[in-house]
Amino acid sequence: MISLTKRQTLRRTKIMLKREWRLDKEPLSDTKLCEKPPAGLGKNQLQIRALETPIECVHFADVEANVAGHEMANAKTVGGLRDIIWNGIPEKYKTA
Repeated sequence: MISLTKRQTLRRTKIMLKREWRLDKEPLSDTKLCEKPPAGLGKNQLQIRALETPIECVHFADVEANVAGHEMANAKTVGGLRDIIWNGIPEKYKTA
């Protein structure tokens, strides 16, 4: 059975954002999601909410992640998005 740490979840989150939003490079954990570049990614709440399907069906499908788009829209940073994804992963897949 696969298991993830919070650090691995952050890594997957960065890879997912780079791929889904076609970024030139992976964002840092403190990169702001809604703030315009260069300080942030310049995404709106609908773009953030749209990540629900790729999270559940592609990038975190192996750990049965279940996230709510409205919760993800509240994330301010990449690290904050990771925390929401982490909370959506069942305990049986989490490692300290």
